Amino acid sequence: MDTTVLLAEIHAAFPPVEMPSEAELRYHAEGCFQCDYLASELASLRGKPIDGAVIRHMHQEMSCLSAKGWAWALPHYLPFCLTPEAEYNRMETDFLVYNLGPEEQYRQETRERMSLLDARQVKCLISFVEWLREHPHWGEYFPEEIEEASRFLHALDA
Repeated sequence: MDTTVLLAEIHAAFPPVEMPSEAELRYHAEGCFQCDYLASELASLRGKPIDGAVIRHMHQEMSCLSAKGWAWALPHYLPFCLTPEAEYNRMETDFLVYNLGPEEQYRQETRERMSLLDARQVKCLISFVEWLREHPHWGEYFPEEIEEASRFLHALDA
C-alpha cells in the first residue's frame, strides 16, 4: 500500500478527538504509578501540538492509556509512524506493533483499550500493519510481530 493512500485512510478513519480528562486517560485506577505519571504528563500538554516528542514520551506506556486515551492518541500516533522521523527513531513504531499484537495474557486488556474503536478504525489498523509488512525496513525488521498484530486485529474485526 502506498504511504499517501494509507495516510489518507488514517485521517478519514481517525479524526482528531478531544483529549480526555486526566482521570479518563488512565487505564488503571488511581494509584498505578505508571498510569498516573503518563496521564499527568499528557494532561500538561492539553491544547498543545502532539508531535514526535510527545509520541516518544508515550510510546512505552500505551498500555497505561484507557480506551478513551487510545481513541485520542491514535489519530496522532499513526500518522507519525509514517514519517521519516519514526523510521529513524524506530521505537515508537516498534512499541505500537507490540501493543497491536499482545501476548496471550494481555489480549483481554488490549481488547478493552481498543473497545472504543469502530470497524473502520480496526480495518485501518489492519491496513497499517499490512503497510508495515510491505515496507522495506519494517517487513524485514520484525515480521513475526507484524504477523501477530495482524492476527489479533483480524480477530477484532471478525
